Amino acid sequence: MSDDKFSAQETSFDFVWPPSVTALERITLTSPGNLQLFSVYFGKPVTVEQTWSIPASGAIESASEEHPVTKVREVNLMIEGKAVCLCISSIRMSTPHAARLFLEGKHAVDQMYRMLGRNPTFTLVNVGIDENISGMQQLWRSYKLAAEGFECEIREIFPDRRIFSGECWDKIVRRGAASLPAKFSPFTPAEPENSSNLLGASRATAIAA
Repeated sequence: MSDDKFSAQETSFDFVWPPSVTALERITLTSPGNLQLFSVYFGKPVTVEQTWSIPASGAIESASEEHPVTKVREVNLMIEGKAVCLCISSIRMSTPHAARLFLEGKHAVDQMYRMLGRNPTFTLVNVGIDENISGMQQLWRSYKLAAEGFECEIREIFPDRRIFSGECWDKIVRRGAASLPAKFSPFTPAEPENSSNLLGASRATAIAA
């Protein structure tokens, strides 16, 4: 788990990284949200496509610290029809305002904190590199975001690690990022029954369009 330290003269981010993780990958993996980062990095618009979700646990107006409204969902971050990242989120909303923005406004997680005017606390929990069934190296992380009224546990899976080569998007696609699927989901809504299982899985399946 990460340890973010700072003083008036010094700042540091302590984390035990897998040996082969590159500097560019570390920057991405320590970003609290990826929509704006990906749009800047690739120079392309990023869209969010929900693949499935578990219904909210309660009514919007019932959200409180004592009785938070929770929701689990899975989305793909898409660039020009390619899924560059799968996000599985377990979300806890403890104010009606936050619940309304998320459930009715349908904002992405990183947009939620901007809408709420809050800077979330970021904690990187784990990072790993796996090989998917297509034989490609996929990079994943799990992390937590927390601010008053809105807290998240998130697992993100990048299906083809080569997107962090430093090349522009068009070159990545020409170079063979056909391994970036048009749809990407390791789970179905029937699996598993709780968010700890969702966030604990590390392997994923790419589903051809």
